Amino acid sequence: MGQKPNWTQEELNYLMDSWGQVSIATIAKNLKRSSLGVQLKAGRLGLGPFLDAGEYVTLNKLMTELFGYSGRTYTVKQWIEKGLPVKTKKVNNCSFKIIYLTDWWDWAEENMTLIDFSKLEPRALGKEPKWLEEKRKADILKNRQFKSIPWTKADDALLIDMLNSYKYTYRELSLRLQRTEGAIKRRMITLGIKARPLKMPNHNKWKDEEVKLLIHLYYKGYCKNTIANYINRSSQACGGKIERLIKDGILRPRSEFRSSC
Repeated sequence: MGQKPNWTQEELNYLMDSWGQVSIATIAKNLKRSSLGVQLKAGRLGLGPFLDAGEYVTLNKLMTELFGYSGRTYTVKQWIEKGLPVKTKKVNNCSFKIIYLTDWWDWAEENMTLIDFSKLEPRALGKEPKWLEEKRKADILKNRQFKSIPWTKADDALLIDMLNSYKYTYRELSLRLQRTEGAIKRRMITLGIKARPLKMPNHNKWKDEEVKLLIHLYYKGYCKNTIANYINRSSQACGGKIERLIKDGILRPRSEFRSSC
């Protein structure tokens, strides 16, 4: 493999993002450079020993692993405002944003309700905390069950037809339309629909086993919409119960920035 004297900024970014996460041989192959050349460049950049490099990731890599691409400027800004532990690492005349993985996982656990882990491949960021397996499962379930795309004319027609039949609850509409109950309520307002779904018997007293299951799922990272899959209550009822339990000091908010699900 011939020597390539000049490194582009794109190559440097890839090297910094990959160091400690991808094998040196793979980095060299992808950059079409020798393994020795990669190691020498990493040394000049001050990236540290390869085996020790996995203690942090660049902010760009973190967002790419979470979302599939790094262009989440609004999310990054919001998370930083909420305490995302970003630091700046200087290499020669360049600087880039990094996050130490121990700091990241501590912050992520305290703010799990802000984060969707469904696209994060297992061990993509190295060793994972035990709680992440269940949270990833909860996020995957939510994304499979509920649409996040714009409403179509067919969706609107089905919603109107089901409401006019006066046979369905919000929960049943949610399951059929693959939309959250909140999304259905907002769509009804947008379309000016006067018909209303049947009411579920949410005034029934919560059983002890229902409350225990609600608390268990809440701390595992499930949202009120997916908790309703396991308890015969509407997501609105689940959300209301969570807020009351938080108010009574029985539950702690999963993030200081959100007082509910």
